[in-house]
Formats: sequence, structure tokens, C-alpha cells
Amino acid sequence: MSALIFDFPVQQDLPKRLAELRKAEGLTQVQVAQKLGITQGSYAHYERGLRRVPLEMIPKIAEAIGTDEEGLLGLQPKKGKRGPLSKLDKRFEKVRALPKKEQELAIDMLDRIINAAS
Repeated sequence: MSALIFDFPVQQDLPKRLAELRKAEGLTQVQVAQKLGITQGSYAHYERGLRRVPLEMIPKIAEAIGTDEEGLLGLQPKKGKRGPLSKLDKRFEKVRALPKKEQELAIDMLDRIINAAS
């Protein structure tokens, strides 16, 4: 298994970011570990920085905790021209700020609307 080879700040910050992102999604270590097909103890070692995250696990962990690889690694997205948020984007931002149960309800309603329109 290959280990991550990134600049020191990425390696140093990854364990903390793993825990923060997981908790923000309302997930336990057990739930994330199950999604990854590993033990809770192995995942806990990643979060505590006792073990480096294998490179091939980055996309899997990102998906399991509801982010993308750049977000997981703390990499800044490339800045392009971006105007003010659209009405839809503003509403999505508000939905992201809701508790997990209300987010799931909003997603369910959107899925129903999208499926009905398809």
C-alpha cells in the first residue's frame, strides 16, 4: 500500500480535517469505516494521525464523508471568475446549514421533483 506523499502541511492537517468533515456530516467513525470496508480502529488511526492514509483511500474517504478530494486534502479550488450566487445556489447554501435530518428531507423533495420532471 502506498502512503500519501504531500507537502508537510497537508499531511499534518489531514487527520484533523478527517474528523471535522466526518462530524460535520453527522457520521461516526464506525459508519465511515463500514463504508470503507475497514475496521473502526484502522479509521481511528487515520484521524489520530497514527497512520498515514493510503493514496488509494483518498477518493473513497472523500465519498464516504460527503466531500471531494480537494476538500478532504484542504486544497484551495482554482479561482475563476465567479459572480454573485444565483437564487438556487443561495438556497443550497441555506440547505447545507440545516441539520442533517432537514437536509435529507430537502434532498428527498428535490429527488421527487427531478424524477417527476424526467
